[in-house]
Amino acid sequence: MKSRSLLAAALILIAALAAYWYWSPFLAVRQLQTAAQEGDAEAFNAHVDYPKVRESLKGQFSVLVTKKLGTQDSSNPFAALGSLIGLGLVNQLVDAMVRPETVMAAMKNGHLAKPAPTPTPARQPEGGAPPAGEATPPSSGPAPEKKARWIIDRQGANKMIAYAVDPARPDEPNSERLGLVFERSGFVDWKLTELRMPASAFDK
Repeated sequence: MKSRSLLAAALILIAALAAYWYWSPFLAVRQLQTAAQEGDAEAFNAHVDYPKVRESLKGQFSVLVTKKLGTQDSSNPFAALGSLIGLGLVNQLVDAMVRPETVMAAMKNGHLAKPAPTPTPARQPEGGAPPAGEATPPSSGPAPEKKARWIIDRQGANKMIAYAVDPARPDEPNSERLGLVFERSGFVDWKLTELRMPASAFDK
């Protein structure tokens, strides 16, 4: 009787571990969502491999730059120089984009925002009053952010892709969605290693 009880307990433990292993990628996405919503950068960063994320975006943008420049006149002696300058700008752009706050915002909103330009202050006449004929715009808070819904596409036992679903376009293909690629790190831990931009983002 005792041996049967031990066997039953062992089977239950194995089943629980197997279920935890299977559902671990979904739990990882949920943990990242929670950390992003709560602004917990430390918990969020624990599940992100930033060097790999940057390399993934640099690769995608570099292919775009090379393709664009490849359509130019190859006899131009400055073509190679232009390619080098373009790739250098890609590296700077990606380094500016891939920061904890921007990746957290992508997890919350389902899209990766470009670095915002510095706003130019409006010129006002002396005394601080608005120019004649111009109304002072009413103050309003920032527009509410849309929370993204994610669907999981498992790519074998050690890789998965979470795609952001736009509520306004729920039927669009995954190729037109931001994709977050996760790789297994240990038994049940997962890390974000790649950001896949929507295909249409490179057509603009």
